[in-house]
Amino acid sequence: MRIRTASLLFTVATGLLFGCKKSDSVIAADSCQLAGTRAQAYANAMKDYYITKTPTNCAAFKTAANAYIDALAGCPTAPKGATDAAKASLADATC
Repeated sequence: MRIRTASLLFTVATGLLFGCKKSDSVIAADSCQLAGTRAQAYANAMKDYYITKTPTNCAAFKTAANAYIDALAGCPTAPKGATDAAKASLADATC
């Protein structure tokens, strides 16, 4: 169940990331770029947790996922409902 939740969260988040497009606003571009950077950290944390399921790796995974979702929420093309759903899904995940 944890892997399915993590996979769903990753799929939604990745889809939202690639939905970001360049904007005339520097802030919007920075938000999307930050989301891209945090997506890599999130993917690494998810991989580490998948390989070694420890409480430390779980906490790192959740922290990276929250940081990624927060950055993604600042991207102008990210649907608010999707980021809220991803946050709720992550909050329900148990380690």
